Amino acid sequence: MSCRACASFFRRAASRSSRFLDLKCGNDNCVIFQNGKYKCKKCRLKKCYEAGMDSSKFQNNHDLMSSTTSLQKTSPPQSLANFLGRPEFILCCEPDRGTRIKTRIDVSHLIDKAIQIFEVEPTDYCTPWKFENSLDKLTISVENMKIRREANLEIKKIRFIGVNENMLFWEKTFLSAARWFSEIPEFAELDTCIKLEIVKSAWMVWARLDKIAESVDRHRKKVLESNVFMWTDDMCMDLNDVAIDFKWCTNYTMDQLKAFLEPDVNHHWKDSMEDVMKLEPTKTELNFMLIQLCLNEAGKRNQGQILEITDRLLQIQADNLHEYYTKTMKMPHYSSRLAQLMKVNKRIELDVRERKERNYLSDVFNLYSVEYSHPEMFVAA
Repeated sequence: MSCRACASFFRRAASRSSRFLDLKCGNDNCVIFQNGKYKCKKCRLKKCYEAGMDSSKFQNNHDLMSSTTSLQKTSPPQSLANFLGRPEFILCCEPDRGTRIKTRIDVSHLIDKAIQIFEVEPTDYCTPWKFENSLDKLTISVENMKIRREANLEIKKIRFIGVNENMLFWEKTFLSAARWFSEIPEFAELDTCIKLEIVKSAWMVWARLDKIAESVDRHRKKVLESNVFMWTDDMCMDLNDVAIDFKWCTNYTMDQLKAFLEPDVNHHWKDSMEDVMKLEPTKTELNFMLIQLCLNEAGKRNQGQILEITDRLLQIQADNLHEYYTKTMKMPHYSSRLAQLMKVNKRIELDVRERKERNYLSDVFNLYSVEYSHPEMFVAA
């Protein structure tokens, strides 16, 4: 095993070793790398041989990807699917499609609307309900909000997703997450700046679990077909029957980005939905799952003071869940049940990590032609 630099040096040097061996060296045992430079080529080649490098193992039968001797600039073939079998590999061949000049998308209006939500006194949906603790209050409040929202709700199936649809998704989802958080009594007592940092960090993971749970509920009620998923509160989509337009955010084509950006339906949605379908979490359990998923993500992302706050809030809700299991459900031994619920969250967290890695690669290779006024909101997008 060697670094790429030494491998390249050995291939060059060993091919014309007589030239390098004729070089003279006063020490015959030089320090190879010093002050950022390789000092003595003869000693470097000698060390390569001593390390076990073998010029007889050179692979000379590989097709050349490019030729420095050719004066004619070649272009990628028209059918990369036939040439490579994986058309997304063209990202390595067409760096000129990457862009360093980006269109800025301002989402500060979403921040302003979230602040307005935080500053308005939460509607007391619990009256005249009696609740045991803040988790119980959250569950009753969210359920009553849902009933009021769905009174005249008409779910539309979306068949095209472009820039306008994405912006509509961001607004509806971010503000829905802000409203949900504002119903947690302990969250409502925090400073506005702390509230914003938590919601900006967690709204995407909140949306994942919330929409999975909604989709499962509507599948169980036969409102949606099995291959249709909720996208926002009033829109659903069939991932096999929706056109996605990336032209607004990248210079690459759909064929080049499809495998990189489009989700694996089985891996990202169906597996989690099957788990939720089997477990049939109660409303209280589901709200705790959302709390655990969101606060864990916000704490890990921000660290410091926010991590201390999210840990404290999570401990309060864990105690509330214990009270729910032992007093309401009469289930003193609930560790196995809780472990199954947390397995769903772990699956979503794994997907979030994969999305973060892809977004990091997208930044490295300038995949996108847009940037956001608040990029921390889209780390897991």
